[in-house]
Amino acid sequence: MLSKEGHVVRRFLPAELPQRVGGIALRLLLMLVVLAAPVYVFLSNFATFEPYLYPLHLLQGNVRKVTPDVIVGPYPDYGLISDLHERGVHTIISLLDENLIYERSLIEREDLYTEQMGIKEYNFPMDSSQPPNSRINAAALRHIVAYIGSHPDTKIYIHCYLGKHRVGDVVRMLQTQHRKETQSGDRLRREGSMVGR
Repeated sequence: MLSKEGHVVRRFLPAELPQRVGGIALRLLLMLVVLAAPVYVFLSNFATFEPYLYPLHLLQGNVRKVTPDVIVGPYPDYGLISDLHERGVHTIISLLDENLIYERSLIEREDLYTEQMGIKEYNFPMDSSQPPNSRINAAALRHIVAYIGSHPDTKIYIHCYLGKHRVGDVVRMLQTQHRKETQSGDRLRREGSMVGR
């Protein structure tokens, strides 16, 4: 069939449509794979690129003391781990989730640094997209509180990536526990003073 301008116009028959759509879908799938490969390589090697991602560093929280033996903050680079070691920190608790490809590479790098300095490292992964009372986060918080309770004179550094959100959940949990212990101690002191009268 010719158009008014004399060009050949090809119309697809209904039987040709599945082949045509299949070819387009295959091209789109191949394009997606080609575009996804560099993203995957970047994320799986995030620890390599992370030191050069300065905008992310501007978002990171500060290193701060929560109790005399517990310090919290962002993901530690080699310099921070060295500084913590000099301050007497012998245990690092990471809240990073090894199921996330970019956090897995950070955990691997941190393992290398802590091993070089003789620092113990524990990983209690928390999901930053879930609330603190979710199954995985509540379990991690219980493990952290139990670990701190069973190691009362050990200096510990606890971190997530930014040092704000997941670490904030840990800080709130420790503050809540401290309030409960303080209130319980006050009640016992009051009851003890009444018995003595």
